[in-house]
Amino acid sequence: MKKVAILVIAATNQPVYEYYIRNYWTRLIDYLKSVKPHIDVFLLCEREFDVGGFPRLRDNIIHDRNTDLGKLCDPGYHNLMVPGVLSKTILALELLRNDYDVFFRTNLSSIVKPSKFDEFVQGKKTFSYSGALVFRDSLRKMLVETACVGPEKSVGSLSELDSYKGNTFVSGSGFFLGQNDVEHLLNNFADIRFDLIDDVSIGLMFEKCETLEGFTRIINPELPLAEKLKVFEGDAACHFRLQHFPIGVAQQFWDAVAHADSWK
Repeated sequence: MKKVAILVIAATNQPVYEYYIRNYWTRLIDYLKSVKPHIDVFLLCEREFDVGGFPRLRDNIIHDRNTDLGKLCDPGYHNLMVPGVLSKTILALELLRNDYDVFFRTNLSSIVKPSKFDEFVQGKKTFSYSGALVFRDSLRKMLVETACVGPEKSVGSLSELDSYKGNTFVSGSGFFLGQNDVEHLLNNFADIRFDLIDDVSIGLMFEKCETLEGFTRIINPELPLAEKLKVFEGDAACHFRLQHFPIGVAQQFWDAVAHADSWK
C-alpha cells in the first residue's frame, strides 16, 4: 500500500480560499483519517497565515515560519506567488521526504475524489514527475512570452538555463512527484530557481515528464450548476479544478456536491 501526501498550497487572502479550507478540505481530511489513513493532506502555509484560526487542522498544517524569502531570490522579483509557493512546497518535501511514497501537489480550488484517486495511485506501478495539464516543450517559450526574459528580468538570457535539462512543466494545480524526484529536488536545492513561478521552476529540474491523460478535469464557473454537476459526477477524472470560482459559485457547487456525497 503506497503512502500518499497531498500537498495543498493554502492561503486565506481571499474569502473563497478560506471557504475551501473550512468546508471541502476539512471534510476530506476527516474522511481520509477514518477511511483511508494511508493518504494524508497537508495545507502549506506562509508566515502570514493565522494557524490559530484552524485549531482542528493543526496536525495537517505545514507553516513556513522561518524561511528568509529574501535569501531565496532577489526581493525585486517577489510577488504573491514568488518565491513563497515554491518555498513552502520545498519545505514540505524536506519534512515529509522519508514518510511517503507518492506526493501530489495541488491547490485549494481543487477537489480530489478520494476513492478514484486512491484506486489510481495504488494501481500505478511507479510514479515520477507527472500530471494531466502538461505544457510540453514550451517552458522557455512561455518565459519569453510572459516577459520573464531580458535585462533586469529574473532570467537575463535563456542561455542562463542551458544547464537545465527540463523544457516541460506541469500546471501547479496538480502534479505528482515520486520519492526519487523529491530526492533529486532536495539534493539539488542550490539549482532551484526561486525567482520563477513554482511549476515552471520545478519543470526546469526534470528532463522527463509523464502526461496522465484524463486524470484532471477543469470545471468552468460559467457553466450552469446542473452542467457542473453533470461533469463532476459523470467524468472519470480523479482530480477536478474549480477554475476561478467566485465564492458564491463555489458555495453553490460544494453544497450540492456535499449533499449528494458525490465528492467521495
